[in-house]
Amino acid sequence: TYSLSQELESHSGAVRTISITDNNILLSGSWDTTCAIYLFDPKDHRYVLDKTLAYHSRPVYCSCAMLDSKGFFTGGDDGKIFAIDVIGNPLLMFEGHQKAVNSLSQCIPTEFASGSWDGTCRVWDVETGKCKHILGDHSHAVSVLTLPNGMLITGSQDKNINFWNNGQKVATFQAHGDIIRDIIPIKDVGFATCSNDETIRMWDMSGKLLQTLKGHNGFIYGLSQTSLGEIVSCSEDNTVKVWKNGAFTDSISHPATIWTVKVNCFGDIVTACEDKSVRVFTKDPVRMASEVQQAEYKNKCIAKSASKLNVAELPDVSQTSKIIGKKEGEIKLFRNGNSPEVHVWKMEGQKWEKMGDVMGPAPSQKDYYEGDDFFPAGYYDYIFNIDIKNQGEKKLPFNRGSIPLEEAEKFVEREQIHRVFVEEISSYIRNNLDQVQTYMAQPPPEPVAPVIPIAKPEPKPEPKKTKHFPMTFSVLYDSINTDNPLKKITEFNALIKTNEKFKQYAMTLTDEMTLKTLLETIKNKSLYSTSKFTEQQFELLEQKLLKWPFENVFPVIDVLRMMLMHPVIQAFFGTYEKGVDFFTNVLRCLKPEAPDPLIITTLRCMCNMYEGNSTAYAITKMMKFVLSQFQFIADHKNKNVVNTSVALILNASIKELTKKESDLKIELLNAAEMLIDKDISADSLVNLGYVIGNILSLGSDKACIMKSGGLLQKMQKRLITIAEADRSKVEEIIASLTTCLLYTSPSPRDLSTSRMPSSA
Repeated sequence: TYSLSQELESHSGAVRTISITDNNILLSGSWDTTCAIYLFDPKDHRYVLDKTLAYHSRPVYCSCAMLDSKGFFTGGDDGKIFAIDVIGNPLLMFEGHQKAVNSLSQCIPTEFASGSWDGTCRVWDVETGKCKHILGDHSHAVSVLTLPNGMLITGSQDKNINFWNNGQKVATFQAHGDIIRDIIPIKDVGFATCSNDETIRMWDMSGKLLQTLKGHNGFIYGLSQTSLGEIVSCSEDNTVKVWKNGAFTDSISHPATIWTVKVNCFGDIVTACEDKSVRVFTKDPVRMASEVQQAEYKNKCIAKSASKLNVAELPDVSQTSKIIGKKEGEIKLFRNGNSPEVHVWKMEGQKWEKMGDVMGPAPSQKDYYEGDDFFPAGYYDYIFNIDIKNQGEKKLPFNRGSIPLEEAEKFVEREQIHRVFVEEISSYIRNNLDQVQTYMAQPPPEPVAPVIPIAKPEPKPEPKKTKHFPMTFSVLYDSINTDNPLKKITEFNALIKTNEKFKQYAMTLTDEMTLKTLLETIKNKSLYSTSKFTEQQFELLEQKLLKWPFENVFPVIDVLRMMLMHPVIQAFFGTYEKGVDFFTNVLRCLKPEAPDPLIITTLRCMCNMYEGNSTAYAITKMMKFVLSQFQFIADHKNKNVVNTSVALILNASIKELTKKESDLKIELLNAAEMLIDKDISADSLVNLGYVIGNILSLGSDKACIMKSGGLLQKMQKRLITIAEADRSKVEEIIASLTTCLLYTSPSPRDLSTSRMPSSA
């Protein structure tokens, strides 16, 4: 039986992933956007934190140890993958995924594979960082497994297992009744999969089902295997189970959901838990925690599971003399009337002794929720009131058995607030499930007559959907590097002091301290849920630094670009007009006479303005003017300027999808037309395809359809200029656009005169 060895609490958010090298170096990745590296101390038989890394700008979802044990790959919600060595130095960044990276696997030294929420698996060259293959035809999050012979196995929300060879699908079959969460190799057998359908399934390499393992009472998120061939699984039911010969032989309780489980070189089980902890469990007495620590841990698990107890199913306290414990210190729950009690087994005397009572929530009535686009109408176990700054309290309905993380993500999407709050809201739900009397809204009386629905305004029709459209994942320039801007601003401030025309805008010593404090707030991403900017910092930017001449202002714009990734900036510009006034200072930098670094930085800053409601409102107000001046940007000789401008109009097209009436459709297509013949990258050409697809998704009029058809023809002509390695992704977009054009109808008033372009 496994017992607790140690608890590692180095993160401020849920731990989503862990990986371990063959030489026992441990890495963990968290919702707090950081990774941590731990070294094993052979004297104390414990892992010790070595360093914390902050390369990702959003939560870290997955990782895997490199085949040679010289480092790790990590993937996150920012769509990026980093290769790092065992001491934490970054080696290479891999970019290409359009959404969060959720799965990584390496079985060949020269390449590795990644799975993403964008519905693709990508195969990467380890040395160059180039993408070798893009494997599509999946639904949402893709789980990946690489094999020594170069083949790949993938699974996703479509419930299918797919076999791939050299970028081509060679076989597929339905493997589960719900999303496939993880795939691992099973030595001398084949492979195993786990799913939200609460089963683990064993397969041979031909795809023949060998065995189905059942025992978890929740989604199963991860699998691993011991050197003895035992399967280890982790679940949202707060347990890790060890399986042998088709049955689980051990069940290790946790205080919360376990996202990932691994087995280290000693055979110890290591887990990544929702409660921000990494834990190690062992069978070796040398590495076991003290009895006090183990007892404290058991009590923690019991307290957390109290809300899930079905007291009626517990054995009655009168049965204590008939039920024999298996070992000294075994914990068991008994029912005394309507209350659960905790008892411990004492070998001496062969009896159960009461330790105490389980304190759980009082029984509660359900609350009625009127329903919205994300949460259906009906009665819920809880309705939480979430206070959003400048917006007041918003209701979040929740049922027992739901996953707090997923419900928090739905809430954040519904309210259009920054995703950094997902973890905080998820944590709030988990922490308050046991305090329902305090946090639940009072239930309304049961209706005694049929409820007559109130007529509502006709909702805006949903954008038409195809495989690629609408594209809703904005391009953000979210890298954080505060050292270079500080150095440049300090250097330029010395010049401003001697410039007669601008010296009134030079920083004082107090201003310099204000700037440094501002940059520290930007730098500490793990504190974004609580940190904030000050009025003095905004005044420094607006009244001084943004007034600097073109040749000196670009590092200031870069600071603003990074500030836009902090969620608190949306609250500061809560009055939309305030945002428009402030960002007019940025718009002045978009002029033909501005130096290249300033134009590039300004465009990137404008892209980031689409990250939140308040700043998105400001940039939307500016976009008509920007698009009216777009020709000089499209004609620019600097490729970075042109490619970044593509990202800007893509973000603008995504914003149009949320409006009742789009007023920028033809202007955005005109901008795309200016750019499509320029020397842009393959990725930018794909993004232009997304712009066209988004406009068509809105149900465009005759002029937009005709313009889109012409742009599609130009994209087809551009194919011959695209490198072979990148051609497939452009071809995919062209195929989707062709389908989209065939099925897009113009507005009713144009039906009698509209005609599809011949190219479609």
